[in-house]
Amino acid sequence: MSAFANRLRELRLKFYWNQSQLAKRAHVSTSLISSYEKSERFPSVDMLIKLSDIFCCSTDYLLGLEHDRTLNIDGLSDRQLKLVTELISELKKE
Repeated sequence: MSAFANRLRELRLKFYWNQSQLAKRAHVSTSLISSYEKSERFPSVDMLIKLSDIFCCSTDYLLGLEHDRTLNIDGLSDRQLKLVTELISELKKE
């Protein structure tokens, strides 16, 4: 199984979504998501970007080129960045 297929399935399950729920968010068929997870098909660049947006991770993470998930914080105000930082700190305590 490809790194992409593994990462896609791993992320989908972390969000507690079935394939149909992910397909609806990505505006594709459930069978397409299934074929990605079985390594039968590989997504287009546009679909890869869409999936990275859905899961708030980099395309490199989805492709298995990065080991850490990252969150794009570009465009957030200082106040929003502070809130995100505080939330992450609280979540790490649990």
